[in-house]
Amino acid sequence: MFLSSIESHHGLEIEDKTGLPKKLKLRRADREFSVNLSTEVSIEIDGKEVRAPAGGIEYTDFKTISKCAVNGGLSKKSSSRGTQFSQPVEIEGVSAVINYLFSTHGPALEISITLLGKESTVVRDLSLSVRVDFESGEWFANIPGNGLRANVSLVDINETTGISPLGGLRGSSGLAHLSNSEISLALWCVNDIEIPQIVFKGNSNCSAEMTIKSGFASDLSCVTSIEVPLLALELMEEKWDQFASRFDGWLRARDISSPASPPKWVKGAMLFEAQIGYSVFSQVYEYGPYPEVSDLISDLDRIKSLGFTCIQLMPRQPYPSYNVHDYWNIDISYGSKQLIKKLVQEAHARGIRVILDVLLHGVLDKEIIKTAADGVRSGPFQELINSETDDSFSSDVKDWQNYLVAWSRHIIDFEPYWSAGSPDKSELEGKYPDWFYRFSNGEIAGVYTKAFDARNATWRDYFTEGMKYLVKELDIDGFRFDAPTYNDFHNWAPWARYRASSSALACTGLFEDMRPIFKELKSDFLFYTEPSGHSLRRSMDLNYNYDEQWLVTALANTDGRKPWGVRNGKDIAQWMADRDALLPRGSMTAHHIDSHDTFWWPSWGKKWRREQFGIQFTQLLTVIFASLPGPFMMFIGGEHGIEKLLPKLSDLKQSKAYELGDVKWWVEDSVDENLFGISYMSPGEGKSILVNTGNGEIAGILPDHFRAEDVEILVGSAEAVQNRFKLAAHSAMIISHKANS
Repeated sequence: MFLSSIESHHGLEIEDKTGLPKKLKLRRADREFSVNLSTEVSIEIDGKEVRAPAGGIEYTDFKTISKCAVNGGLSKKSSSRGTQFSQPVEIEGVSAVINYLFSTHGPALEISITLLGKESTVVRDLSLSVRVDFESGEWFANIPGNGLRANVSLVDINETTGISPLGGLRGSSGLAHLSNSEISLALWCVNDIEIPQIVFKGNSNCSAEMTIKSGFASDLSCVTSIEVPLLALELMEEKWDQFASRFDGWLRARDISSPASPPKWVKGAMLFEAQIGYSVFSQVYEYGPYPEVSDLISDLDRIKSLGFTCIQLMPRQPYPSYNVHDYWNIDISYGSKQLIKKLVQEAHARGIRVILDVLLHGVLDKEIIKTAADGVRSGPFQELINSETDDSFSSDVKDWQNYLVAWSRHIIDFEPYWSAGSPDKSELEGKYPDWFYRFSNGEIAGVYTKAFDARNATWRDYFTEGMKYLVKELDIDGFRFDAPTYNDFHNWAPWARYRASSSALACTGLFEDMRPIFKELKSDFLFYTEPSGHSLRRSMDLNYNYDEQWLVTALANTDGRKPWGVRNGKDIAQWMADRDALLPRGSMTAHHIDSHDTFWWPSWGKKWRREQFGIQFTQLLTVIFASLPGPFMMFIGGEHGIEKLLPKLSDLKQSKAYELGDVKWWVEDSVDENLFGISYMSPGEGKSILVNTGNGEIAGILPDHFRAEDVEILVGSAEAVQNRFKLAAHSAMIISHKANS
């Protein structure tokens, strides 16, 4: 059966027996392009709920159903969004409708599935697998914001690689763009209600497959019908380098945007991540550069001399750490309230801002800590706790093994401190039972806290009031919302089970409601969060750079590099340019190479980048990441060995060229592959930051019509005269240049 709309250049052939997609076609004037599709839908139903080894909820003894059969006639309706065809089907006893929307606002075709209410069925997940087969030619993939370099041949992606979705921790558009010399195909996972797991694999030069585990869950007895957005597709003649403007329209059509109005002080900021107290590793090692708030106050002059312009204050360690104790109890949560007030005053007197790390995933008590620790001791990671772990964010987005081992060790390390500081049972549980994630049997669920559900309106009020108190009491300048999607599992509480899967991203609506409230309190207040997916940028001035962390290891560690990974400095510049081009307009990213996250998870002795890669390569990485658009952040202790470098980079970030200039990425064919280059070009002047990541000298030419006025050597040796430069191996410099008259 062939589906088409007069409003679209696309048509879709679906299987007569299954109703699933078979072939997508594009007609343009006298030309026609097509791609063959092999599609399967599968649903996991029923089964038992159990606590997962690393917390949350997982399922055992569930049934997977996938035999899809047409179960009625096709219907058609029109709306402001376009023309939709709906095909009733039955999937082994579950009634559903497959929806094909030919959109007037793009992408051309959107596929969703509507499940119909059924008294006895509980859905645990729903997946869509699509294999695309092109007729001929060599096809290349661009999957921006993920663990692949630009323009990778499909045949080189010979094992599955993860794609972070719109709501993902390691931010991404959730999109794969495939192209040859004539035509392109975009596949976009459009679900921003759940946080799907997406994997992609190339099968040959002209074949690939994508699987989307939607994460959707519902007790169908609670609904008449419920829709699951899955995948959008579009064939187009535009190539990858022309795609960004089209994708921008797709984002705006779905109301995925950025406020694009960050405080003026943010773009050039240098963020200093400070910890009060001490953290514990392998039950032996302690790290506590600032035992008390007074120690941080005493260090403010040194911090300022290093070029830092903002302190990001972590929760006190080891208790309550990154967990909720009581938002109104500053003394326990962060340190002496009076001293933190003094810290803010003293910092402000030096021109340094102060922001707080704040938590919303759950509250600690002895019950849940014991549950989490016992789960580790009886779970699959107990035997691995003493094994070596690396940076958890250097691996593929689908690979959590390293993190789960390190996380398990972390729980055992912190258990005695968390238990000692916590009440036997949180009073919130009795007062507000509907605030929490639950198993179907009523038991509260969580990772290592009793998990809050941000869907609950009264909990949102509680959180907002707590945050207002912190601002008014301490006069802070912003929040970094830590791990707001941490509870990425299902809530089977009676009020939530109709769509048990929509809780993890409920924070996005909370933040959108909070933003105007806090901007009213302080117009230059910073909203900053850890996940960097597009959905989390809707209300944020600034997002973390977990998506960039794999670049650090891929560049520095050639032994572990995948065939599709970045290989050199130019690859990194291209990756950054492509990622940024597909972000919502006005988005801003904070960059780091050493944070408390990269520090906590590796084994002792290789926690810092300097321990992993040596001081010279760490200096090069610092130059690359500090020179990118947006703030640079560093965890206390990461500055050792680069103390002379940091003030120079701070001066760069405070320059007019950096603040006002247009960004130029050095990615042309003529640029040496080992050169990372970025320029900030304002009328008549600019600054170029050049880093040689290779083993040989690089010689080159500055951007058209510009000449070198001043050279600042940051690492190694370099020179620039008029419009030419030389850069020794493993060296970096800043060139200040003027336009030729």
